[in-house]
Amino acid sequence: MDRAENMTIRIEIDQELAPIIPEYLENRRVDCRLVEQWLTDENRAGIKLLAHRMIGSGGSYGFDEISEIGESLEYAALVCDDDGIRITIERLRSYLSRVTVVYI
Repeated sequence: MDRAENMTIRIEIDQELAPIIPEYLENRRVDCRLVEQWLTDENRAGIKLLAHRMIGSGGSYGFDEISEIGESLEYAALVCDDDGIRITIERLRSYLSRVTVVYI
């Protein structure tokens, strides 16, 4: 396992967003499970839509990497790259497991 995969990611977010950030992050964890189910169901349209929303919301909440992951996921769904979708979801899971929010 790469050493970077174990490192904590510290994200500073405005205190005003504190009430909604935990739910936002939990919803991204739910997204991982949804994408896996939709991959099984061959629902790439659902995956693309979810990924597109991630692109827009990630940076808005201060999670630029979630937006980047959304871009990769959207592209993988667009070109029907199932392995790419799986890899991208694992990337999101890893990110979510390492991110620590600091409110400022």
